[in-house]
Amino acid sequence: MDINDPRLEEAHKNMVERVEKYDERIVTVLKCHLTAEQALDDLLGSASRRWKRRSFAGKIDVVEKLFLPELDPPMWAVLKAGNDLRNAVAHGHKEGTVTQRMADLRKALLAWVPPEQRPGVEAMTDPQMVSTAFFQCASFIVVATDRLIEKHKRKK
Repeated sequence: MDINDPRLEEAHKNMVERVEKYDERIVTVLKCHLTAEQALDDLLGSASRRWKRRSFAGKIDVVEKLFLPELDPPMWAVLKAGNDLRNAVAHGHKEGTVTQRMADLRKALLAWVPPEQRPGVEAMTDPQMVSTAFFQCASFIVVATDRLIEKHKRKK
């Protein structure tokens, strides 16, 4: 094939577009997942639970057993769906798998939010929805952590 073949230029253009699309998705998913994981780590530390060398899913299992009122089953469903999405993105699963994980996360988020917020979630782009899902979960975890710390202070 000749270096000046117009098909090469078109293929290059398509690859650049693909990388840009993947960059946004990868950065958004990984950054948001990390934020939620740091919130989980803070909660586990405040609860005097071991978490080092645990996977994200393992940390969820430990925190779920604390039965904190701020952290209800629908929130855990969002966080678990987000973790499944993160795993699909980070491990380079097929596009169809990533698309399904994205749909699963949106479905879990829609089930968790109040009815009046559902139209807004449905209208979000995938990166907006991913950010919202992880940051909402992390916010609830931060509040639960703060309340746990306050509870421990009152006992002393």
